[in-house]
Amino acid sequence: MNDLKFAFRQLLKHPGFTAVAVLTLALGIGANTALFSVVNGVLLNALPFPQPEQLVMLHQSKPNFDQGAIPYPNFRDWQKDNQTFSAMAIMRGFSFSLMGAGEPERVNARLVSGEFFSVLGVNPVLGRNFRPDEDQPGAGPVIIISDALWQRKFAAAPDVVGKGLTLDDKSYTIIGVLPADFALLRTSDVYGLIGQWNGPPLRSRSAGLGLHGVGRIKPGVTFAQAQADLDRVMQNLIALYPEANRGNGAKLVPLKEQLVGDVQLRLLLLLGAVGFVLLIACANVANLLLVRAATRQKEIALRTALGAGRLRILRQMITESVLLALLGGAIGTLLALWGVDLLVTLSAGSIPPTAQVRIDATVLFFTLLTSLLTGILFGLAPAVYAARRATADGLKDGGRLSTPPNVRRWTHALLVVQFAVTLALLNGAGLAARRFFNFYGVDRKVQTSDTLTTIIRLPAQTYATRDQRVAFHEQLKARLLSVPGVTASTVASAAPFSPAVGRRQLTSIDGRPTTEPPPDVMTVLVESGYFQGVVRGLVLGVSLLILSGTLGIKPSLLTVAAGHMIVCLPFAL
Repeated sequence: MNDLKFAFRQLLKHPGFTAVAVLTLALGIGANTALFSVVNGVLLNALPFPQPEQLVMLHQSKPNFDQGAIPYPNFRDWQKDNQTFSAMAIMRGFSFSLMGAGEPERVNARLVSGEFFSVLGVNPVLGRNFRPDEDQPGAGPVIIISDALWQRKFAAAPDVVGKGLTLDDKSYTIIGVLPADFALLRTSDVYGLIGQWNGPPLRSRSAGLGLHGVGRIKPGVTFAQAQADLDRVMQNLIALYPEANRGNGAKLVPLKEQLVGDVQLRLLLLLGAVGFVLLIACANVANLLLVRAATRQKEIALRTALGAGRLRILRQMITESVLLALLGGAIGTLLALWGVDLLVTLSAGSIPPTAQVRIDATVLFFTLLTSLLTGILFGLAPAVYAARRATADGLKDGGRLSTPPNVRRWTHALLVVQFAVTLALLNGAGLAARRFFNFYGVDRKVQTSDTLTTIIRLPAQTYATRDQRVAFHEQLKARLLSVPGVTASTVASAAPFSPAVGRRQLTSIDGRPTTEPPPDVMTVLVESGYFQGVVRGLVLGVSLLILSGTLGIKPSLLTVAAGHMIVCLPFAL
């Protein structure tokens, strides 16, 4: 305590030095704390489900990619014939036009099988889960909604269960509200039952329809045993349905691995980069302390002459440096509270929705440990220098203002370290920035600065036939073309440069030998004026996403098998 009190007095006597050192450390420790919060939430924390190590994602591997969609009949056979899973469920991303609860809006949805929430071990906070008898055609349409939708559309009314909600002109009954922190792969506002969709493609063993599964392995069963079990089931399906399943297989991925993806490598690289930033801060403060130790030679010599041993001097100097680091860590934690929100905002779409990124006890312990180690690291060299000064030399040299040669050598060495690490970080940041600007600076022959897109889904009940959908598109284009400044319009199955452009199709070239596996290409269907409109720089774009009930209808220039439509229109801003 005496050392701590003396250290406080020393720091208060030199407020300028203290402020510079503490703020330097606060920036380095704060950056590390903020990024470690993300690493802890994404990589280190367990998934927010019971026994998360038992959860795996289910895919059907195909000749060209490992994680393909699972045809619904195949999934039901997996579910029935496996011997290593306690439960399986399937899901598909979707979207609805929500009406009947304030202003209409598009909501993200997920169609799931009835076992979905029980597989994950999640129960609604209000209402109940799906029942098995509801997951089939003809059953009463029911949905479970998210906490966010409950708050936004129903003001968290406790009597929401049993109320109706209109989605794509069809009425559904709300049977439950999910916990506020529930999410999987992406956030969704509405969860419906896929078995109630009676479309012919759902019964086909050749149509994946974007369906992927989640399963819970039985206790005591290893991942390898579960993979081997589904391989056995898939081999039986290949023998029974060779045309639909030839070359396909089952692919299991641990749920944690599926959610994290390639984010792990990027987070670890960033954590290493901010670690180097902290190293630069340590070298900077060590330089300041070395110079300050040189100016305190007389004080240290007098204390030694009065009986203080080298260990006592070393302890005092380390106490001062650790105190500086703790003060920097405290301010750095406050900065990290803001930095975490910034990182989450900038990383939207990269961080799994299941990650709970926050400053918790683990992060605070990391900050404390980092502060202590940092204080020892940058305080060790000045402390050793001060403790090794002989009494006579200190009394003789203490009044001089010049820095001793040995101190200058240490400060020069630390400056070299700072410069080298800073140069490496700047070089890496420069390369990343150059790649970024090169990517966005490519001339794609499309004027994108004044182009707008939006997505609209046409309800299948209202636009059940191809002719009705084509008529809608033609009327929409005609009305938009009447807007002053609009000069052209076009339709396509995907927006230009969309992250998931087009539809993957296996391809062969006439007159050339067929390769195994055959190459797959991304195809986009467009109408005749598409390139003239888009390439010359259309200003307004409207993309129309037709209800998936259009699956199975032959594509033309205005309708697409996958049901995705885009209208691009110029509009003079």
